[in-house]
This record gives sequence, structure tokens and C-alpha cells, in this order.
Amino acid sequence: MSHKRLREIIRVFSSVGLITLKEKRKPIENKSTPRKLRLAFEKLGPSFVKIGQILSTRSDLFPEAYIRELSKLQSDVLPLPQDVVMEAIAAELSVPISEVFADISSEPLASGSVAQTHRATLLNGKEVVIKIQRPHLPEIIEEDLELLIGLSRRIPKAMLPMLNLSEVLQQLKDSLTKEIDFRNEAQAMITFAELNQSIKCIAIPEVFDEYTTPRMVVEEYISGVPINHYEELIKSGYDLEDIGKKLMLSFIKQVFKDGYFHGDPHPGNLLISEGKIYFIDFGIMGNLENGMRVALNDILYSFTAQDVEGMMQGILSVTSFDTSINKTALSQDVERMLAKYSSLDLGVLSITDLLEDLLDVFVKNGLKASPQITILEKAALQIEGIFRELAPEVDLMTLAKNYFLENMGPDMLKQALNKETLLIELFYQLKNGKNIPRRLNQLLEQMLNGRILINHDIYDYKNRIKTVSQIANRFVVSILFLAVMLTAALLSFNVAMQEISKCLFGLAALLLVWELVLMFKHK
Repeated sequence: MSHKRLREIIRVFSSVGLITLKEKRKPIENKSTPRKLRLAFEKLGPSFVKIGQILSTRSDLFPEAYIRELSKLQSDVLPLPQDVVMEAIAAELSVPISEVFADISSEPLASGSVAQTHRATLLNGKEVVIKIQRPHLPEIIEEDLELLIGLSRRIPKAMLPMLNLSEVLQQLKDSLTKEIDFRNEAQAMITFAELNQSIKCIAIPEVFDEYTTPRMVVEEYISGVPINHYEELIKSGYDLEDIGKKLMLSFIKQVFKDGYFHGDPHPGNLLISEGKIYFIDFGIMGNLENGMRVALNDILYSFTAQDVEGMMQGILSVTSFDTSINKTALSQDVERMLAKYSSLDLGVLSITDLLEDLLDVFVKNGLKASPQITILEKAALQIEGIFRELAPEVDLMTLAKNYFLENMGPDMLKQALNKETLLIELFYQLKNGKNIPRRLNQLLEQMLNGRILINHDIYDYKNRIKTVSQIANRFVVSILFLAVMLTAALLSFNVAMQEISKCLFGLAALLLVWELVLMFKHK
């Protein structure tokens, strides 16, 4: 089977890879290769459609023309026969179907490359949706990706110098393996619901854990209006602008506060029902670690402040790179990017445009973005597009700024005091401050040798002494903070010293608070 499939893959892709001499000098957006690639993925079946859909989120790897074409890949495929569906559902239940469901609709709600969904009714009368995976899909995906990984190792590096194809395919395999295990989707729904339980305008269908398996998930049926059916929403008495603001604020919270966001919020996955925005289909989720959230906050701040150095530090924090990186070239690219926005009104700025420009800087400078950043870019594009349609008169950046001021202060402080963040900052300061003792010694020698003239007014001498004393106290506290932090950091690598390390991190946090108190007390 694998040999037959391999021949089919090679045959289809060979028809894609050949570029005619007529097209060779054309700009990439005018070439037919991106369209051919999409058609090849469609010909090769459900697993390749899914691979292509994931690749369409990787704007850090592929030119815009390819991203645009791969985004056209349709999940809709011919529905499975009813007997196959019932057989698949029965295989996932520990009891007969009749002991769980009173009725299962023969007509599917949707038929995708991975799964098919059907309305059903539980014995207690509850309306639900059954999402059942296509038979043998994990085995098909496993075989196809192993074949592709094997082929990628035979492709000369010079043909695709911009990316490590084997590494990308391995990432795809890991991502798809996780996505097609529906237990992960069920858990994502539960986690998302917990994080948003206090937000009255956001809702998630109830998931029935007892019927969840790797190949099936059962969830509450929501009879709602798709968020882009504007006329229907207006007729139902909804305020479109209000919906748009609530959606955008929810997304900002998901990204910057929770670090856990819906990765595919297209209009089909957003329903309006009973005054609430329902998120559905949790197959793709974004997960930003605390350090990455802090870095993104720094990038946004540096962007608004036109701070090139701060922007560079943020960029290097969210990417991986080799030692050959040209920081001068990176600085110039960042400066050009910031200059592009310097004269624009905040009201017309787009978060999506900023993310796209950032990814362009990454690609140009050989920086590898985390897959989470590319998921964020696509999700932001979808959310912002819906927001602009619903609330065209609302200033996005002002809306975001007000949310940050009202809600994010304590969270940002918590993020800043996070162990990981403190370690990163500590090592950065140590790296940049390693020459301080030597410079202080040079300065002292110059003073003793009379080579430095210090101008000092002698009026108000007592207050000057007091000020010097205050500065000295803060300096001592700072030294203590750095010493404790360094000790805690070193001990954290020793498993046996973990508890002591945690105590020292706590002490460092107290010293930091003390320093802040001293600073604000004497302002």
C-alpha cells in the first residue's frame, strides 16, 4: 500500500513542481504553481487537505501567494454513508446506540476532511451534536506524513534554503496527531469555558465527557445565528457594534490575559444565541506561555513608543535564531517598520498588519517564529476582519488601550514577577552589566587622580546628604535583589534545592517590592 501511495504522491507533486520557462521570470503572484499546489493537495485526499490548511497559517514559511491559495482548501467533502457513520459511532460506545441516543439525524450538519457532524437527541431529550472521525484517518495521516518526511530527506537543501522541510513536516505530524485526538478538543472546550466563566457575553457548548473518545466527541447543540449574518442579527434586535466590541475585547483577553485563545475564529465558528457569543469547533487552539505574553506586551509597548531597541529585544524573545544573526540589519528593518506607522492615526492601525510586518522581519532576518505566533496571526486576521464589519466606527487601538488600562495592570505585574521572566531579565542585565565593576573602578581612579571635576552647589546641604542616603539605600536593595535572584536562579537547576530556590525567588520579589516602595516614597 505504501509503495502505491508513494508513487501517487510523487506523480501528483511532480506535476506541481515543474515551472514552464514562460513562467520562470514572472512575479510569484502571477505564477500558476501556488494554484497547482492547492489542486494537488485536494487530489491527494483528506490528510493532505488538512496538511495544506495548517501550512496556510505558516506565513513565516511561505510567500503570500502560497498562503492565499492554500487558504482556499475546502474542508467540505462528500458525506459518509449513513451505515458507515452508525458503525463508527457504535464502535466508540461501550453500550448499544439505543441506550445513549433517542435519535440521530441521517443528514450531516457538515462533512469535513477529518470528521462528520450529526444532530442527535440524548435519551433525556437534550439536543446534541455528534462529531465522528472518518474511519482509518489516523492511520492514513501517519502513513502520508511518514512518506513525506522520507521524501523530504532526499531533497537537496539548496532547493529550499529558507526552511528545514523535515522539521516542518515533523511539526505538522505532531500538530495533526494532537488535533485528530478528540479528547484534546474536549479538554480545550472545558479549559476555555473555565477561563471565560466570569464573562457573561461569551459561551461555549457543554461537552459530554462520558461520550468523549479519541475519535468522537458529543457536545451541546447551539441553535444560533452565524456572526456574519448581519441582517438576521439586526432583525433579532442585536446591536452589531456591541457584538463587535465584545468579540474584540474577548479576543484581547484570551491572548494577553489567559494566553489561551481560539485558533480558528472564522464566522462559521462564531454563533450568536440568547445574547451571547458562542465559540464552537475547538480543533485548533493557541497557547502562549507567560514569557511569550510578556514579550508580546513589550513589542506592543515598543511599537506605540517607537522604541527600536525595545522592539528588537521583544522580537528576539519570541523567535529562535543562530549566532550569525546580523543585529545591525535587524535594527534597520525594525526602524523602517516603525517609521511606516509613525505618521498614522492610531484609529486606522491594524493589529493584523503589525503581525504581518513582524513576520516579514522574521523571514528577512532568518528568525524562526514559534508556531503559536503564526496561529495568532491568522486568528487575529479573522477576528479583526469580523470586528471591522460589525463596528466600522470603533477605534480598535483605543478600545484595546482602555481594556489594558482597566484590566491588565495586576496581570502584567504578575507576569513581570514570574520566575521565567525574571530569569530572562536577570541574565540580560548581567550580560549588559558585566563591565560595570570595571567602569566604576576606572571612574574612581580618575577621581582620585584629579582628572574629573565635580561641580556641586553647597546650598541645602542637609537635603543633599538625605538624597544621597536615599540613593545609597536603593542601590543596596538593588544589589541584594540581584544577588538573591542570581542565587535562586543557580539553585533552580538543582532538583534537590528546588524548595530553597522557590523561597529565594519569593524573597527577591519582596526586595523588588521594597525597592518600588522606596522609589515612590521619595518621589
